Amino acid sequence: MAHEELHLNLRNLTLDDYEQLQVLMDRVYDDIGGAWPKDTIKALVEQFPDGQICIEDKGQLVAVALTVSVKYERFSNPHTYDDLMKGDSLYGLDVFIHPEYRGYRLGRRLYEARKELCRSINLRAILAGGRIPGYFKYADQYSPAEYIDRVDRRDIYDPILSFQLSNDFQVTRLMHKYLPEDKKSQGYATLLEWRNILYTPPSSVLNEKKTQVR
Repeated sequence: MAHEELHLNLRNLTLDDYEQLQVLMDRVYDDIGGAWPKDTIKALVEQFPDGQICIEDKGQLVAVALTVSVKYERFSNPHTYDDLMKGDSLYGLDVFIHPEYRGYRLGRRLYEARKELCRSINLRAILAGGRIPGYFKYADQYSPAEYIDRVDRRDIYDPILSFQLSNDFQVTRLMHKYLPEDKKSQGYATLLEWRNILYTPPSSVLNEKKTQVR
């Protein structure tokens, strides 16, 4: 498919998109359980509508980013996929692309949309737990930490971690049993962080206002 044939539109996901989202998730994640229940997507859309971002081509859903708002101090430490709460940072739950639309930089476009959201609502960072689906090929040669280091040095290409590193995310720790059903990653995941350098802590804003009043 030529790039000029695409008619891409980036927008927020709605619950009306669930049928298409279900088909897309079942296709992309056939090895780790497929689509999330409708009630889960409904909760995300209702609780944090700005964080649910999608790209459509001629009305067809082809890429999705699911995001929640979390407490930085809690989620910069070990946690599991199911730990969610509101707070001062974004947490990237998932980004998935229709297989026929890979290579068109849709993932990068969704990541940039997340960064812009983080800046616009003055959040501290974007955190994400990242699978390492290429690890099973090297598990008999390297520990998970060694594998991550080699991906970081570009000695090895990992379809998820390599992409995240190229989008300015930094690995801050290794997590185990993050997504136990993920056999390719052997249950391991990376905790990644993108820091919003424009972030202004609420206390700083308050002190600045007090200074101006005086």
